Amino acid sequence: MKKLTILTAGLLIGTLAMPAQKQVLKDAEQAMKDGKAPAEVVTIITPAFSDPETAEMAQTYFIPGKAYFSDYDDLFALKQFNKLPEDGNAKMVTDMLEGYTFFMKALPLDTVVDAKGKVKTKYSKDIVNTIRGHHSDFNNAAIAAWELKDYPSAYKAWADYFEVIDNPVLAPKSLPADTILAEIRFNQALAAWQADQLADALAAFEKSKAMGYNKKQLYDYAISVASNMQNDAAVYQWATEAEPLYGNEDPNYLGFIINHYLQSKDFDKAFSMIDEAIAKNPSNAQYYVVKGILYDNQDKKAEAKDMFKKALEVDSQNPMALMQYGRSLCEEAYKLSDAAPTSPEESEKYYNEKIVPIFKEAADYLERAWNLDNNNTDALRYLENVYYNLHDEQMYQDVQSRMNK
Repeated sequence: MKKLTILTAGLLIGTLAMPAQKQVLKDAEQAMKDGKAPAEVVTIITPAFSDPETAEMAQTYFIPGKAYFSDYDDLFALKQFNKLPEDGNAKMVTDMLEGYTFFMKALPLDTVVDAKGKVKTKYSKDIVNTIRGHHSDFNNAAIAAWELKDYPSAYKAWADYFEVIDNPVLAPKSLPADTILAEIRFNQALAAWQADQLADALAAFEKSKAMGYNKKQLYDYAISVASNMQNDAAVYQWATEAEPLYGNEDPNYLGFIINHYLQSKDFDKAFSMIDEAIAKNPSNAQYYVVKGILYDNQDKKAEAKDMFKKALEVDSQNPMALMQYGRSLCEEAYKLSDAAPTSPEESEKYYNEKIVPIFKEAADYLERAWNLDNNNTDALRYLENVYYNLHDEQMYQDVQSRMNK
C-alpha cells in the first residue's frame, strides 16, 4: 500500500503542475486582450519560457508577440492624430523588434497534430499576416531609431525588414523597386557603422552593392570601415572596384591600391600602375605625389623630391604635394646637419649658409600646406621642428598653439 500511496501522490503533483502553467498562459493572454502594456504581459508569462510543459508551445511566444504588435498599432493610430506620447517613437521601435522576435519563436513551434494524425496550425496564419501587414513598418521603425540615435536598433529593424523579404513564407507579394531596396540596405550599413558594428556594416555594404547600389559614397564608406577594421584585403577589393568607376575624379582609390602593393613589397606592380595612371591623366597632381611616396619608400629621396616638385608644377595648391615637398626639404636639411663641420666657427657659417635657407624654404611650403588643410598635423609636426632649428621662438610657440587646438 505504501508504494501505491507514493505513486498516487506523484500523479497528483504532476496533475496539479500542468494547470498552474496553463493558468499563466491564460493570465498573460487575458492581459494581452485587455490591452495591458507588452512588458507587463511578458512579466506574467515569463515562468512559461522555462517550464518544460510550455517552453515549446507556440502560444507561449505568440501571446507576447501579439501584445507588442497590438501596442504598435495603438501607438500608430495616436501618431496619425499627433497624440503620440513623448516616448512613443521609442516604444514603437521596441514593439516592432520584440513583436517580431516573439513571433519568429512561435512560428516554427506552431504545429498541432489532431487525433487523425493531420497536422494543423493555430497561430501561423495570424503571425504571417501580421508580419506581412507590418513589413513597411520595420523600415519606419529603423528610421525612427536612427533619428533617436539608437543605431543598434536601427540596424536590427532593417535586418528584420530584409529577413522577411528573404523568407518565402513571410515575403509580401509586392515590394519597393530594387533601387529603393538597395538604398535601404545601404542605410542599414550606415546604422551598423554608427553602432560600431564594423563587420556587419561591411557585410551590408556588400549586399547593397550586390543589389545594384554603386554610388561613390558606397565605396568611400566601405573603404573607411575596412580601414578601421585594419582589413587591408577589403580595402584593396573596394578600391579596385571603385577605381574604374570613379578613379578619374578621385585618385585616392589608386593610392589605396598602390598602398596594398607597398605592404606586400611589390614595387614593380605599384610603379607600373602609377605610370599607367600618369600616362592616362598627366594633369593629375596627386599621381605624382603617389609616385614620389613610392620612391620615398625605396629610399630614393632625390627622385621622390622631384616627383613632389612635379606635382606642384601641375597644381601649386595641392596640400599633399606642398607637405611632401616641405618634408623632403626638411630631411635634406637634417642630412646636411649630420655632415656639418665640428669646429664652432665653421659649423655656424655652414649652418647659416647651407641649412637655414633650406629650413626657411621648407617652412614656406609647410605653412601653405597647413593653410590649405588645417587637419594636416604632419605639416605642423615638421613646422615645429623647423622653427626650433631656426631659433624662431615666436613661430615655434605659434605652431604649438595650433597643435593644441
